[in-house]
Amino acid sequence: VFYPRRFLPTRHSVKNNRNNKQRDPPAMAAQALSASSAIVAPAARRVGLKAKQARQQRAFRVNAIYTESARVPSDNRRWKETERVMERTQEIHTSQELSAAFQLAGDKLVMVAVESDEECTISEDYAASTAGTETDLEQCKQLSSSLSRIAREADEVAFLKVEIVGDNDARALAKELGVTTYPTYQYYKRGELLWQHVGAGAGAAQQLAEGVLYYGGQGADGLHVSDYITECTSKSELDDFIQSCAAPQSAPDGFVGDIEVPCDKQLAVVDIGMDKNAPAGCMNIFPAVLSLARNTMGFTRWARIAVDANAECKDIAKHFNVTQVPAFVFLAGGVVVDTYQGSDRIELMNRVLKFQQANGVVLPQRMTPKRMSTAEAKEIARAARERAKAQGRKSGW
Repeated sequence: VFYPRRFLPTRHSVKNNRNNKQRDPPAMAAQALSASSAIVAPAARRVGLKAKQARQQRAFRVNAIYTESARVPSDNRRWKETERVMERTQEIHTSQELSAAFQLAGDKLVMVAVESDEECTISEDYAASTAGTETDLEQCKQLSSSLSRIAREADEVAFLKVEIVGDNDARALAKELGVTTYPTYQYYKRGELLWQHVGAGAGAAQQLAEGVLYYGGQGADGLHVSDYITECTSKSELDDFIQSCAAPQSAPDGFVGDIEVPCDKQLAVVDIGMDKNAPAGCMNIFPAVLSLARNTMGFTRWARIAVDANAECKDIAKHFNVTQVPAFVFLAGGVVVDTYQGSDRIELMNRVLKFQQANGVVLPQRMTPKRMSTAEAKEIARAARERAKAQGRKSGW
């Protein structure tokens, strides 16, 4: 649920404190971000009298009367979700605040959303002349709603927002980031730009969610990728993974047949991709990789390697004759039994099932519901007729 802009704190400017020059970077970072979270009266906006800008003026005046009473909508559950999003999102106005956010994020994924209330581009190829229509702006609102859900659940990802309307410092920051089209979403780790998405067109929400899953290692409902897929950054880590053995797994609720597969019959799958400017296929197929890893526990083991992580990872890809990413190497008993280079989810699943069937591995089967007798069915029908008769209704039973 995306919170209306009228519930947002007002934007403001933060003055630089020259006394901070002698302080340590983390302390300066904390002060810069704490200053940016204060709620103060907005400065007067210099907005024209065009219809679109007039609407935005009205919205801004609502922001100016942000009070505790305005923070209690009728739907308390919705407000709690809105409050959680507000707590998870840091509003960024200056390059100094951005540097502070990067410093405090450490090794976390940082997602920077650069947005404009006045412009919504569907894609990089979309005609600029129509980038501010009501239809486009609505698509941007829908995308923001999707991002709010991601922000609520991905608590190990830092979410930053740069809103350029009425904020010259924020507009200058967007220019520093190389952003000229809105919205633009950039993914950073340790201050380095890994990937960006431009526009609010069809499929944008899915691509942004896949980006958080791929780079941030988090999914819906508190899912953590590291619980199912091993991250390898060296040959020794990869060797440990290949030599490991998955423990037996109990059948999930509603299924019968535990999974207990000998180590030499287990399939080890290595997903080889890249971090910086990863091809779309790496992210598009990753949800399927995670799904397979979760649903075949006890029979398969999964690892991932980024070829651009370091020289050793690049050598590993070369050892497996990988010429494009994403690529998948299938091993059993420490020996390569199959390889696949591509991003077709169905093909990847078929490769796993082919090995399973060839080695006689039986996965848990869904329980067959007990079939009731004819006598039981007739008794249920009789009771339904009696109930309808008592209510003065006719019954199809």
